Amino acid sequence: MPAAYAQSFHSPNVSELQSGWRMRAADEVAPGGEALSRPDYDVSTWYAVRRMPATVLQVLEDNGVYKDLYYGANLTRPGDLWKRDWWYRTTFSAPAGRDAYTLVFNGINYRADIWLNGRKIADRNQVAGMYRKFEVDVSSAIHAGGENVLAVKVTPERGLLNEEGEVVGDHPVELADSWLDWINWKYLGYHDPARHINIPFVPDRNAGVWKRVFLSSSGPVTIRNPYVATDLPLPALAPAALTVYCDLTNHSERPVSGTLRGEITRAGKAPIHFEKTVSLSPGEIKETSVTSAEAAQLSLPDPDLWWPYRWGKPNLYGLKLTFTATGKVSDEQAVDFGIRKITQRRDADNSFPEIGSGGGSFYLQINGRDYLIRGAAYTPDLLFRSDPERDAAILAYVKDLGLNLVRWELKIADDTLIERADREGVPIMLGWMCCMQWEHWDKWSAEDQWVARDSLRARLRELRAHPAVVLWANGSDGLPPDPVLNDYHHIESELHWQNAIVDTVAERNRSWSGIHMLGPYVWRPPYYWFSDKYGPARGSSAEEGDNETILPLESLKKFIPADKLWPPNEVWYVHAGGNEAGNNTFANISRALDRRYGPSHSAAEFARKAQLAHYEDVRAQYETYATHWANRKMLMHWMMNTPWPSFFGHLYDYYFKQGGGYFGAKKAMRPVSVVWDYYATGDRSTGHVFAVNQAERPLRGVTVSVEFFNLDGTRRFVREARGISVDPFSSISALEIPRVSGLTSAYFVRCRLAGGDGKPLAENVYWQSTTDDDLGDPKNDDQFTTKLVKWADLTALNSMPPVTLKTSVSRTPGSSSITLRNDSGHIAFFVRLEVTAGADGQEILPITYDDNYITLFPHTSTTIVARYANSAERGEPGLRLEGYNVARQVLAGGARK
Repeated sequence: MPAAYAQSFHSPNVSELQSGWRMRAADEVAPGGEALSRPDYDVSTWYAVRRMPATVLQVLEDNGVYKDLYYGANLTRPGDLWKRDWWYRTTFSAPAGRDAYTLVFNGINYRADIWLNGRKIADRNQVAGMYRKFEVDVSSAIHAGGENVLAVKVTPERGLLNEEGEVVGDHPVELADSWLDWINWKYLGYHDPARHINIPFVPDRNAGVWKRVFLSSSGPVTIRNPYVATDLPLPALAPAALTVYCDLTNHSERPVSGTLRGEITRAGKAPIHFEKTVSLSPGEIKETSVTSAEAAQLSLPDPDLWWPYRWGKPNLYGLKLTFTATGKVSDEQAVDFGIRKITQRRDADNSFPEIGSGGGSFYLQINGRDYLIRGAAYTPDLLFRSDPERDAAILAYVKDLGLNLVRWELKIADDTLIERADREGVPIMLGWMCCMQWEHWDKWSAEDQWVARDSLRARLRELRAHPAVVLWANGSDGLPPDPVLNDYHHIESELHWQNAIVDTVAERNRSWSGIHMLGPYVWRPPYYWFSDKYGPARGSSAEEGDNETILPLESLKKFIPADKLWPPNEVWYVHAGGNEAGNNTFANISRALDRRYGPSHSAAEFARKAQLAHYEDVRAQYETYATHWANRKMLMHWMMNTPWPSFFGHLYDYYFKQGGGYFGAKKAMRPVSVVWDYYATGDRSTGHVFAVNQAERPLRGVTVSVEFFNLDGTRRFVREARGISVDPFSSISALEIPRVSGLTSAYFVRCRLAGGDGKPLAENVYWQSTTDDDLGDPKNDDQFTTKLVKWADLTALNSMPPVTLKTSVSRTPGSSSITLRNDSGHIAFFVRLEVTAGADGQEILPITYDDNYITLFPHTSTTIVARYANSAERGEPGLRLEGYNVARQVLAGGARK
């Protein structure tokens, strides 16, 4: 029986099996595993696996069987690949002279028969479960010092279960994963419109050897799952008490007694050494621990703490463990860890008891400090492609935005991104997937019951050593039944989980967990977020965003064929989300754009107006979670990115192009900001300007000002407040503004914050209508639709006086400094800058800008710095800009073309 507890490795005794893999459909191969796993079997006609790990569909695309799967409707064409079994095969050499050899499979989807050198070493009844890990002792089958042949027959997930819990066919439920409404189930997956059954998945159901495979060769005893639990005597931050854990396995048929030795290192610190004698019976697996009570040196009087990146340095220590028996090192393992303490709390807010009562909203403390969460949900690639360069770009965008928590809803493809988050200081939340297999507990088979529990052990063993991981969710939209939940809790205690836990992320509870996910999942007018009238827009919200996010035109052209670019049609809908309340046809965002900004007549106009709407919605959403700490503790935007080119909710698209939502979020999450609330509260006769300080130092003696402008650039109102002070991690209402008369139907509100010396600290520009948006009664707040009782009229923005900007550019390798100057008497509105690959080429991606979608008032200027990877092949970058009333300009070499 394979042990299902192996972790990813940092050990000289472990090598990854990355090369030489080939794949073929099982129904195209006559022999069985015994013949396939022998060296004389010819696999030259099999598909080469260019990069491991890889799912079936990824291998087929890499080999040209299917081309450009993410373009147009191509992903709908491969058919039911999930109904076929698939062979994966490779060869490898094994070092001689070792006592124990094991093969470690970090993940197989969904079940497998495994053969090595003509022998079956594990079967499909043992190797089942997408999120389990398997370590198989192959000491008796290995060719030590020679070549070995490994063959893995993968059977994809076959069970069919829809969101309502209806099982299709007679195949039992299997605990793989689901893309739910992240993809459009009308086109991708199993769709039965007559019976209203929708089960979304890609053609292979992400089947394959989808995680890494390792060979371990060692002495008789192996070390697995090294982990350092840390504790702090809060509110004091020292001393830090460390407890070191690991699992020791005796692979031999005789007792072994030896010494476990540990070394903890950090640059600039003296190394810490400890040891413990351990005896193991034949075949025994034993968890071993060393506490600070046993080894006083594990109490650190002056620890370097791991901090989130916005608060300090994410300091890491290194742990190296070795086990020595009979004078020889049997095995060694190493892991990095951080010293920090995560505490979960509740506030006293019970303002919406229908969403949850019996304790206020959930929030976190990190190292004893309240942690306002403004995060977003992450997804890997739809085919689970592993790409370290994408990982680096993702975290660069996280930090550029200012996000301080990233959520995985299952789909834990690899730990490389999490390791990067450890080093970058980006906190992470993870947990089980909602709605489908993982939350229809009444449909679980006996196999599902033990697969679920073993999957949790595997996930927590992998995650617990990462300082970036701060929160685990035992359920997403639902709450597990007590027998399951009790076992989950027992496993979490057994594995010494030291982070926060919620039993569900939603408000659907037997007992209130303090987090809710009532959306909304569609566009909302910005006043909505400030009004305190609608329950979903406050408290601790795990999901709120817009599942109808329209991409910028340049990105649309990358995956929508030219003849399908306008109007939105079936090809667009293939790339939509699946919810049938209009998300899958963009009904809600189209309604909002038409009513507020006027109907669109081309893809370019539709995309341009959409960026305006996404900017104002997302900015307001994030702003309120800084201005209203008393009743807002946690916001997770749904979502941060998409698994493929998609209109499903995101802040940046699959190509890393940033739309309006990205820059609205970035503006809202600046540590020091100034915020306008759109006359949102009470009888809506008074507006408020907030000074926000999410930095560690207080603001003293600052000036807050607000100006109202008509569309022709004339200023109609100005007010300021001087000598304002704002404590760290807080905000104040600095100005109250009455309704201003004499305004055009659409107008601008310019808010500024300056230091006592007059130096600008923050600026924010808002566009508003003299006709207020009004969602109406809270009962109208349906999470999947946007239907207002009154719409703002912003159509006058379409006829603003044109403006021409003067532009200059200076460059250094990897950056462009762009200065824009408005010498006119009019307002230049919503100007998008793009640093391009050559003159008028595609925008260089990934890229970060200090700011974008910029508004310049008369006789003002601004300088924006863009940063990107330097490339000699690309030549000198160009610059393109276009605004709502600024004609397209293309510049090369710093001068207008």
